[in-house]
Amino acid sequence: PRLHGTIFSDNTKKSSRWLIGKVQALKESAIQNQKQYVLHIDLDTDRVWDTNESMSADDLEEATLNAYALPGEIEIMDVEFPIVGKIFSGRADIRFYKAGYTDKALIHIRDDSQQLSFLIEPCLPHVKLFEKYATFED
Repeated sequence: PRLHGTIFSDNTKKSSRWLIGKVQALKESAIQNQKQYVLHIDLDTDRVWDTNESMSADDLEEATLNAYALPGEIEIMDVEFPIVGKIFSGRADIRFYKAGYTDKALIHIRDDSQQLSFLIEPCLPHVKLFEKYATFED
């Protein structure tokens, strides 16, 4: 998705591009490396990181310490799953399977002026960006 024509702040554009790129990279890595990957989203600290099933305890700890921190004006509002519903606090995990599919999820973020939704579809390679708070009913 292109973000250059929108009214987002530079940090919102950068964070959106990072998130979209990370999801696409994890989908590709899961297939290529034949490993399950997990995108961890900490809603309390607005941090995001990934792990895979072959990481050691030290590698897992390092991945957590080196998590991508969203800039101060950007907040992760919630992560929504079709069956589980919305997660507002704690950690939400989105899995990327070696067979090429992923958990279906919506990630909702906001900055000072607007809300964005990122739709991750199980079998589609790209993330769909909505310039609003989208739900699965939309």
